[in-house]
Amino acid sequence: MNNRDTLIDLMVLHRLERRELAELLRVERDMVDRWLLPRDAGRWCEVPDMAIELLGYKLRERRDAAPGG
Repeated sequence: MNNRDTLIDLMVLHRLERRELAELLRVERDMVDRWLLPRDAGRWCEVPDMAIELLGYKLRERRDAAPGG
Protein backbone atom coordinates (compact mmCIF):
# COMPACT_ATOMS: atom_id res chain seq x y z
CA MET A 1 0.00 0.00 0.00
CA ASN A 2 1.33 3.44 -0.83
CA ASN A 3 1.29 6.48 1.47
CA ARG A 4 -1.70 8.07 -0.28
CA ASP A 5 -3.80 4.95 0.27
CA THR A 6 -2.62 4.72 3.88
CA LEU A 7 -3.56 8.35 4.43
CA ILE A 8 -7.03 7.81 2.98
CA ASP A 9 -7.54 4.71 5.14
CA LEU A 10 -6.53 6.61 8.28
CA MET A 11 -8.80 9.51 7.39
CA VAL A 12 -11.77 7.17 6.97
CA LEU A 13 -11.00 5.07 10.04
CA HIS A 14 -10.59 8.11 12.30
CA ARG A 15 -13.23 10.25 10.57
CA LEU A 16 -10.75 13.03 9.82
CA GLU A 17 -11.64 15.94 7.59
CA ARG A 18 -8.96 17.46 5.38
CA ARG A 19 -8.86 20.60 7.53
CA GLU A 20 -8.34 18.56 10.70
CA LEU A 21 -5.64 16.47 9.03
CA ALA A 22 -3.81 19.62 7.96
CA GLU A 23 -3.95 20.93 11.53
CA LEU A 24 -2.65 17.66 12.98
CA LEU A 25 0.28 17.57 10.55
CA ARG A 26 0.85 21.35 10.61
CA VAL A 27 0.66 21.71 6.85
CA GLU A 28 -1.50 23.90 4.63
CA ARG A 29 -4.88 22.47 3.67
CA ASP A 30 -3.81 22.80 0.03
CA MET A 31 -0.98 20.33 0.66
CA VAL A 32 -3.44 17.75 1.97
CA ASP A 33 -5.55 18.31 -1.13
CA ARG A 34 -2.49 17.73 -3.33
CA TRP A 35 -1.58 14.54 -1.45
CA LEU A 36 -5.05 13.15 -2.10
CA LEU A 37 -5.09 13.85 -5.84
CA PRO A 38 -4.58 10.94 -8.24
CA ARG A 39 -0.93 10.41 -9.16
CA ASP A 40 -1.50 11.58 -12.74
CA ALA A 41 -3.02 14.93 -11.68
CA GLY A 42 -0.94 17.99 -12.46
CA ARG A 43 -0.77 19.26 -8.87
CA TRP A 44 -0.28 15.82 -7.26
CA CYS A 45 2.36 15.59 -4.55
CA GLU A 46 3.69 12.44 -2.86
CA VAL A 47 2.71 12.00 0.80
CA PRO A 48 5.98 12.03 2.75
CA ASP A 49 6.76 9.03 4.93
CA MET A 50 7.18 11.36 7.90
CA ALA A 51 3.58 12.60 7.51
CA ILE A 52 2.23 9.06 7.87
CA GLU A 53 4.51 8.37 10.83
CA LEU A 54 3.62 11.63 12.57
CA LEU A 55 -0.08 11.07 11.99
CA GLY A 56 0.20 7.63 13.57
CA TYR A 57 1.81 9.12 16.69
CA LYS A 58 -0.77 11.90 16.94
CA LEU A 59 -3.71 9.54 16.50
CA ARG A 60 -2.37 7.21 19.21
CA GLU A 61 -1.87 10.21 21.48
CA ARG A 62 -5.48 11.29 20.89
CA ARG A 63 -6.76 7.79 21.57
CA ASP A 64 -4.76 7.47 24.78
CA ALA A 65 -5.93 10.89 26.01
CA ALA A 66 -9.61 10.09 25.37
CA PRO A 67 -11.73 8.89 28.27
CA GLY A 68 -11.45 5.11 28.45
CA GLY A 69 -8.50 5.26 26.02
